[in-house]
Amino acid sequence: MASADEARIRVVAAESSYGSMVQTIGGEHVEVTSLLDSPDVNPHEFKGSPRIGRQLQNADLVVMNGAGFDGWMGPLLEGTSQEGRTVVKASEAGSAMIMADNNWHLFYSPRIMLATASHVTQALSQQDPTHERDYRHGLVQFRKELLPVYDQVQQLIAKYPNLTVTATVPVYNYMIQLLGYQNLYHDVQFASMRNSQPSARQVSEFIQGLKQHKVRLLIYNRQVHNRLTKNEVQSAREAGVPVVGVSAIPLHGDNYAQWQIRQLKAIEKALDKAQKPS
Repeated sequence: MASADEARIRVVAAESSYGSMVQTIGGEHVEVTSLLDSPDVNPHEFKGSPRIGRQLQNADLVVMNGAGFDGWMGPLLEGTSQEGRTVVKASEAGSAMIMADNNWHLFYSPRIMLATASHVTQALSQQDPTHERDYRHGLVQFRKELLPVYDQVQQLIAKYPNLTVTATVPVYNYMIQLLGYQNLYHDVQFASMRNSQPSARQVSEFIQGLKQHKVRLLIYNRQVHNRLTKNEVQSAREAGVPVVGVSAIPLHGDNYAQWQIRQLKAIEKALDKAQKPS
């Protein structure tokens, strides 16, 4: 056990998906603050504050997504300075695994998360060499936590292989890719993510695809509330297409693996329900 007066490494994670991972690796040697830690908050509407500036000012390690998802972090980091502060970005740790469309929802890739965890372990070990063995053990523990996620993915693939799916926004696309599912209507997804209006033709094709059952599953982001998303979800439900909500931020208190498994199970449950005769 760490002594009561032992200084812990102060870590600020932009999102709780990374905060959870850092806590698993660092254990009692870290003090983790996650800036975004509730799915009730829209990450793209989040703004910095003097309090967050002070937290970053005092941080020894900052862990963030990068790739544009938490772009608000850039100015905050530039406006604060801390000698010896290390910044770990998932976009750099997992750069070789980023989708060709530069999808910034990197936390839905367990592979990118593990690569980021390795960088975090290295950063903690450099700042606190005395406990390097503990951090290495924490990395092993995080890797073990990911195994049930892969098990759930394999179960879903075995039960429902080769599905054609779509989404209101591309938040879940890394996991859809891992499942090996064909993902349609990217143009509408990315337009909605960027708060731009897709063309009437694109929207019509999307809605007709739901009504004609060209897709067997619709994923929507619980944190996005607009007329287009509501229309897409309603059209899917009226057509009998299973609809599953996901979020860009875990439920408060969830660790990363719990979050992923819960949503994968929700997809399986929705597909099971759709298979039952009405």
